[in-house]
Amino acid sequence: MPKIKKPGALFVLFLILIALVLTWFFAVSEDYYDYAADTIESSASVAPLNKESLLASAKPVRQPYDTEVKYRKFYLTAPGAQKVELLADFNRWGKDPIVLKPYRKGYFETSVALTGGEYKYVFSVDGRDVLDPVNLDRREVDGREICIKTVK
Repeated sequence: MPKIKKPGALFVLFLILIALVLTWFFAVSEDYYDYAADTIESSASVAPLNKESLLASAKPVRQPYDTEVKYRKFYLTAPGAQKVELLADFNRWGKDPIVLKPYRKGYFETSVALTGGEYKYVFSVDGRDVLDPVNLDRREVDGREICIKTVK
């Protein structure tokens, strides 16, 4: 008949320690939570339990932007145009010019390396500002309507 080992003193001490920690945890949690009323007593103003209060106090989370450089295309169809430039906040509104390359039938295109964020831009077609007809995300800044390109 095999001999049955008795638990060692270290194992018994471990079990007693776990029992003490659990007893302390539930004793402390009783101070904050009233099971009969289903509410938190001492921190009700800090942590409301109803959904409406939580939604009212919630703030919209900002979208974290990626810092990786990504190439984005800017294109415009402008038949008969001689020169199309990209005026944007990332090229100081044309002080560092980005000229779009012309293709057939009045199609102009360029690619720009951008990191994550929001960028404001317009096209300059033969010196006249033109909004991007494809991008409907627009804002008015200083009385001038501009397009917004969001890179995530």
